[in-house]
Amino acid sequence: MLHARLSNFFLFSLLFCITVSAQNSSEAHTKIRNAVENKDYQTAVVELQFLEQSDQKKFMLNNYDYLLARMAEKQGDFAVATANYQAVAGRNSVLSEYALWHLSQVFRASGNLFLERIYLQKLLTLAPESLIVNAANARLTKSYFESKDYDTTIKLVTSGEWRVASERKSQTQNSNQKTEDQKPKTEDREILVLLGQSYLQSGKVNEAREVYTKLINNLPNPAQPDDFALAGAKALDELAVGRDNFGKTVLPLADTEHFRRAQIYQFNRNFPSARLHYQAIVDKHPTSNYVSDALYQTGRGLMQERNFNEAIIWFERVQAEFPDHPIAKDALSQAASAYSRVNKPKEAMSRYQKFIGKYNGEENLERAYLNIVDILRDTGENANALKWTLRTQEVFRGKLPEALALFAQARIHLSQNDWTNALADLNALQNFSDLGGTRVVGGTNKPEISFLKGFVLENMNRYAEAIDVYISIPDGRNEYYGWRSTERLRALANNEQAKFFITQKIGELAKNIEARNAEAQRKAAQSVLRLTETAELRAKMFEILKNAYTTLPDYQKIPNGKILELGRKEVLKEKRGSSLTNHHQTLAGELLFLGLYDEAAPELENSRQQLATGNQDENPKSKIQNPKSDFDYTLAVFYKRGERANRAISHIEPLWKTVPADYEIQLIPREHLELLYPTPYGDSLLKHSLPRAVDSRFVLSVMRQESRYRADVKSNAAARGLMQFISTTADKIADELNRENFKQDELYNPPTAILFGSQYLSNLFKIFPAQPSAVAASYNGGEDNMMRWLARSKSDNPDRYVPEILFTQSKDYVYKVMASYRVYQMLYDERLKAKRL
Repeated sequence: MLHARLSNFFLFSLLFCITVSAQNSSEAHTKIRNAVENKDYQTAVVELQFLEQSDQKKFMLNNYDYLLARMAEKQGDFAVATANYQAVAGRNSVLSEYALWHLSQVFRASGNLFLERIYLQKLLTLAPESLIVNAANARLTKSYFESKDYDTTIKLVTSGEWRVASERKSQTQNSNQKTEDQKPKTEDREILVLLGQSYLQSGKVNEAREVYTKLINNLPNPAQPDDFALAGAKALDELAVGRDNFGKTVLPLADTEHFRRAQIYQFNRNFPSARLHYQAIVDKHPTSNYVSDALYQTGRGLMQERNFNEAIIWFERVQAEFPDHPIAKDALSQAASAYSRVNKPKEAMSRYQKFIGKYNGEENLERAYLNIVDILRDTGENANALKWTLRTQEVFRGKLPEALALFAQARIHLSQNDWTNALADLNALQNFSDLGGTRVVGGTNKPEISFLKGFVLENMNRYAEAIDVYISIPDGRNEYYGWRSTERLRALANNEQAKFFITQKIGELAKNIEARNAEAQRKAAQSVLRLTETAELRAKMFEILKNAYTTLPDYQKIPNGKILELGRKEVLKEKRGSSLTNHHQTLAGELLFLGLYDEAAPELENSRQQLATGNQDENPKSKIQNPKSDFDYTLAVFYKRGERANRAISHIEPLWKTVPADYEIQLIPREHLELLYPTPYGDSLLKHSLPRAVDSRFVLSVMRQESRYRADVKSNAAARGLMQFISTTADKIADELNRENFKQDELYNPPTAILFGSQYLSNLFKIFPAQPSAVAASYNGGEDNMMRWLARSKSDNPDRYVPEILFTQSKDYVYKVMASYRVYQMLYDERLKAKRL
């Protein structure tokens, strides 16, 4: 009996210990994960070190040493990081490839390039199909180059050893696809630059020249020469004239080669170097077919540098020497524009009138007419400007330019507070099916026309009509004029004269609202929400709106926000083999278990085909069907947690494209809004924007539009980085910041891009105080243009000056930046802390 009781006691004790151990393991893991996700790296390190001391076996089985290394590295404790990365790599963990990569980075940061290469070579041998193999290959080559081991660099590149693993990986992933050899990859071209430099350093000038020639000849996109083409052109010119003479002269080349290099420089906004080659064509090849283009492009470059007086000389020369060449048409138009920029309106108008006479009936003729209107407005001759709008309407009757001229006429009447004529113009514009939109300079759109009509009615004290017009313009997170209409409605609600009409409209909309059909309820509830700030009434409308959404098919298209249960969940106590056949899926699972989303999400995305169909392991019973939308939403969440906002938004935005544009912002799940409007690079934003009196949320709104938070992007206008700086503006800001030896490639570094962006925006806010719409337009279209548009409106009210923005790209830019800024202000405070919606 006693024996039986003792046996039961020991059994109970054993079960209790096992249960407590399981609970402790689970609790410890939860505590560690919470610390990691809250960026409380010190707590994570302490908990991990305690776990290591208490249960080393479990610590290694679950790869906690890799997590400890990551946390220590983030805190700058490279000794602890190195020791734990080495432990992971030493026992051949599934995370060895990542441990080796981080070891190489740690030693690179310390200046030990020899050890960096040792670990990179181990990585390439161990994991030839790793997602980081391309970066490892490129970094290995750069490491040899930085160590001045040019012979090995040359050997690696010319033998193709640096590409072997990446090509093997590509072949594995695309076994049923043909390789596109015609388009050189970016990493190939970057390595070719190193190869050329290595040849030069080794005294092999001919070989270097051959490499640089290849860089400028074999372009991924000939219309947009990349940074590496620019490096090739510079190197070839330096080889020809010497480094000390670079930028001062060029040696004679064939006209085609001069033109090729000039175009590379011109696209990349190195205008002085471009001019040297254009000038060489003009001087050394006077009979070349490229002379007319060389003259014209020289003028264009000077225009870009805002050297309008010099530009005029070149445009006039094109017309004088090549009067019948097609490019003379553009030169005449550009000359007129340049004259207007140097305050010579008569000369500008005479050239536009010459353009009208010479090119009557040709494409874009209306711009000459409408530019004359703008010049007359700038000189205060509104009466003559109105005559030209009427003349333009007559000449282009029944065509798009008629609408453009009528819109110009409406803007003049608005600037004069001539509400009666403005209303007549706007009513007439509502009859046009094509208003130009963003396709043509000076274009407009139906929401803008409707809004301006409401604005005019409001100023005529016709409040009931104004309210109806404003309500007719749908509001939503991307709807600029819907937002502006809502703001006008709320202003009317506080206007003593208009209050009665607001109250009357609310009563009309809310009366018997529950008895209506779902669509009628939706429209009425959304309208009431735009008219009132009364908490009780708003709460009621939100409930009605929620119920209406549940029965309307279009409004049920909102992504369900389901995060898939992926990755390992339990803490391992014994070593076991993986049932997963996909290596990237195995890696993703382990990294997700540790909460390292920055590395887990790419691995997960790589294995998406297998996961998306539910083939998560070899057991047919465990197969589940995961809708693509759920998988994309999951990826978006994981990328955001891993601080890779550009990838997060690329997965969440497509899921929202089918949702109606007027979906009530405050009913969008908070998690979705934070995916659509994330706050990456928060530390840099607060460090650089706030001291310059720039709202960090506004910087994010600009960043969202410029690059979608992607740090390495370069536009078709040669703008670089998160904030998309062109070289001329970047050089100016670098001077202001006393950044010596600044290189354009530094703009691909996020803290640098944010510093430059904050400085430039601060400058613009000094020109346009408390006018974010004007600042946004200036950022895109230039402050001098914005000053002209502002002056034409005769107002600092954005509802009056935004329609004056002539460049439709800049106007659309304002729409998008300000719509984003609205949502960012709803979601976060100035220090990017979450606010209650």
